[in-house]
Amino acid sequence: MKSSFIQIIVPTLLLIFSNNLRSQEVTLDGEIYEYATYYVNSFDFNTGATNVQIFRYSLSSSLYPLSLKVMFRASMLSPSLGINSELIISEVVTDEFELKAPLILDNRDISTESTTIYDTDSPPNAIQLGGQLTESLDPSQADAILQSVLATGTIAAGEYTFSIEILSSSDQILASDSKTIVVETPSSIDLESPGGMISDTTNNVIYTTFPLFQWYAQTGSGYNTYIRVAEFNPSIHNSIEDALEDQRVLPFSSSEEWFLISNENSYQYPYSGAGTLLEGKVYGWQIKVEIPTTSGPEDMLSSAYAFKIGTSGTIETTNVIINPLLITLEEALGVDQFNALFGDGNELQGFLPSGQYEVDGVTVDESSVGYLLNQIINNTYQIQSINVE
Repeated sequence: MKSSFIQIIVPTLLLIFSNNLRSQEVTLDGEIYEYATYYVNSFDFNTGATNVQIFRYSLSSSLYPLSLKVMFRASMLSPSLGINSELIISEVVTDEFELKAPLILDNRDISTESTTIYDTDSPPNAIQLGGQLTESLDPSQADAILQSVLATGTIAAGEYTFSIEILSSSDQILASDSKTIVVETPSSIDLESPGGMISDTTNNVIYTTFPLFQWYAQTGSGYNTYIRVAEFNPSIHNSIEDALEDQRVLPFSSSEEWFLISNENSYQYPYSGAGTLLEGKVYGWQIKVEIPTTSGPEDMLSSAYAFKIGTSGTIETTNVIINPLLITLEEALGVDQFNALFGDGNELQGFLPSGQYEVDGVTVDESSVGYLLNQIINNTYQIQSINVE
């Protein structure tokens, strides 16, 4: 009888225990934040403490209470420093604590100096949160990194992996997340067209009042790109930079110094919302890239380029396109397709847009046509076929 009881009750208890384990779900919702530049003075490598937000998560469980530990690890790979395999920079593990309600986990609360955090219960429960630095750079490993950062104050280029793990009292991983971030030294912004040095505007004449600005700049997650354009008046401006600090045509509002654009390497001067560019005038333009860093946003500026808007009818060659819409259309179609339609001896040779514009049978203005062409240039729309009527 006793043997039969054990045979029945033991499997039953095991089944109940197993079901409880399966039904208990620990959820970790949040994200690891990415920066382009990581300043060393933002981190204390002895304690793991930092004021920089690296991650923020909401930790919850299907059953309470629950005994947990939290592990945070930062590692790196940097061939430029001779670090060709993963090297742990810092690993902090909290002491075991009891989770009684959902908890917000912010890396700024986790270090060897951490004391108390609070869950989201009402009233909140205090959690005594201590921790140990279980791994860190030893002096020999840190030397190469230290020599690099002393000159720049920033973490060297490479791959940095940030990981967080929620551990049970027996070190079983209940939930985790990680993110690898590529840190590169921001390069300069190289302007391409239109324009050049202010002393060379005779060679930087364009024949459109809606120029396409082109440049090269490295951008990524969290970056913001800005442009500004201003008229250069030699009677009041000593340089293009002076003009750009004065009244601008883009942005048109005098209260704004820069105009936010998408993180691309080109921008079409808008058909509305900006000052009109005039023939015979000289203009300057400049690009700014706002870079996210652990010390806050930093600005990287390009040099300033100057260009002149040529006067219609002053160019003798018939091969020069001076109509703004035709210039934009040439870029949308490509030179070969455009010349097949508008080139010498072809169907639309000498054609100039005028009169009424229609899109899908709806009358529109010139700016709407320009906007549509610009969407084709940016690959938002695709040309399926072309018919001349």
